[in-house]
Amino acid sequence: MDFRQRVLKIVSQIPAGQILTYQEVAWLAGRPRAYRSVGNILNKNYNLQIPCHRVIRSNGLLGGFNRGAKAKKKLLRSEKNNNVGRHSILEREFFARPALVVARELLGKFLVRRLSSREKALLITETEAYIGPEDKASHAHRGLTPRTKVMFGPAGHWYIYFTYGMHWLLNIVIGKEGYPAAVLIRSVREINGPARLTKFLRIDKKFNGKEASRKTGLWIEDRGIILSDNQIKRSSRIGVSYAREWANKPYRFLISN
Repeated sequence: MDFRQRVLKIVSQIPAGQILTYQEVAWLAGRPRAYRSVGNILNKNYNLQIPCHRVIRSNGLLGGFNRGAKAKKKLLRSEKNNNVGRHSILEREFFARPALVVARELLGKFLVRRLSSREKALLITETEAYIGPEDKASHAHRGLTPRTKVMFGPAGHWYIYFTYGMHWLLNIVIGKEGYPAAVLIRSVREINGPARLTKFLRIDKKFNGKEASRKTGLWIEDRGIILSDNQIKRSSRIGVSYAREWANKPYRFLISN
């Protein structure tokens, strides 16, 4: 499948109410710098079967298609879900599910941090799941402690901990209340590693136990990124060799390209 075919396939799968930028389509199609080519491809292939009106330029304007302007406006008006261009903040219901499901589905979502009057949104590219007290790689393996009590609490809250005497790591509590599980956000696009991530976004213990929401200034959004199974890799977790047989559990998820 060539670049043009990949672009058209990605665009054809954008659900109603969601939107992508040229850059995001190019990135998903495997050529992050080819966003201008995305515009050219959609310009030449615009038709009612492909929802090209759900792709925008980075400045927020609708894609620059030379043909079909009236039809495009008609499609926009007829969308059943009139949320095109809006972002959906993930609520507790999303996180109150099995950790492996959430860890996989967090890929392609956006971690958003409000800093002063600006917001930084970073696409999540790598996660790790930690599941229950039997998981020897999890802090919860030692039971309920002042450090781990957040993991035993409600889903959708941040679990922040200090490691190696120098780094803060960002986790989101998952599953049913009372059963300790969490997903570590390891990497985002252009920032590789959980310690670099928290340093870049100025995340520390003040977020520990707080809900992932706009109110707290740190949340996760769904912006319509669609990932197929062949775009996702699964492997054992990193840096948990002490966990014996649990070190080899395939609880790490990452975007392959």
